[in-house]
Amino acid sequence: MITDIDNILLIKYLRNELTDAESQQIVDWVQAKESNKQFLFGLKEAYMLSRWEELRDKARANDGWNALIQSIDESKPISYKKWMRIGLQYAAAAILLFATGFFLRDVVKQQPQFNTIETASGEHSTLLLSDGTKVTLNENSKLIYPTNFNEGSRKVTLRGEAYFEVTHNKETPFMVNVGIYSVKDIGTKFDVDACSDEIYSYTSLKEGEVQIIDNAKDNKILSELKPGTQLCYNKRTEEYFVKSINIADIADWTKGQVVIQRETLAAVVEKLTQKYGYTFDVRNDNISNLTYNITIENEPLKEILSDIHFITPQVQYSINTERKSVILR
Repeated sequence: MITDIDNILLIKYLRNELTDAESQQIVDWVQAKESNKQFLFGLKEAYMLSRWEELRDKARANDGWNALIQSIDESKPISYKKWMRIGLQYAAAAILLFATGFFLRDVVKQQPQFNTIETASGEHSTLLLSDGTKVTLNENSKLIYPTNFNEGSRKVTLRGEAYFEVTHNKETPFMVNVGIYSVKDIGTKFDVDACSDEIYSYTSLKEGEVQIIDNAKDNKILSELKPGTQLCYNKRTEEYFVKSINIADIADWTKGQVVIQRETLAAVVEKLTQKYGYTFDVRNDNISNLTYNITIENEPLKEILSDIHFITPQVQYSINTERKSVILR
């Protein structure tokens, strides 16, 4: 046998011929080992894609079945011939299982198993990928990554913001897909901010070198970043530019800080919403363009609002802790 379960049960599973008792045997077997589940579902997928038919035709199994069945003595009881017909079909199918089992196991092994990690408001998460790359995920972010990277491929998908400290491998570059483009590492520490509800996405390089690859244009290289530079990409217009930034400010959020430099109240409100999970209602258009320089660590929201009022007394605020909402006037 190629598995630790009767192959006849696997065949009957594929043909939807299991009795209740046999179904329970399959369930128990699948629950016993993760590899059993992978094998069974891989086998089912191959069967549904007509792989079964293709292999059967190549083996000319039908000819063998028919010739052998016709050779059965006509004088045998009907029950005997019926048993032989079923037995021969299952035996032939079992041979196909044996012939294809290792192929299917290889296919299953080649298919990476993906994990997803998500963070809520005010939450950070740090994980170590199978290649040694360290990823720190910012709040309200999502990372999809394989349990183990396939040979020749290291790719993850990001929605939100994360800081990557990549284990360099010249032969297998590390790729971060943010939807509109991918970030390709060339020995790197970098931050990617690609929140789906914002117009701009940002890639900031702290160490090494990265390439920005356009996913929709035959992997065209949009830009190559050097340390202390940031690519700003407009998702609506598909326009982008590169600017110099302070290396010390890159991924400052990983230290629990939010650094605001010469940003409007409207931009400040967005960051406060992300950090504290409160909704903001700005009811005075005249205050939206006021600018601030603030470093937010782990202070209570009320303290931050008090600082804003101190800096610009014309800004009044009220907090509803039950509804987690703030009104600015």
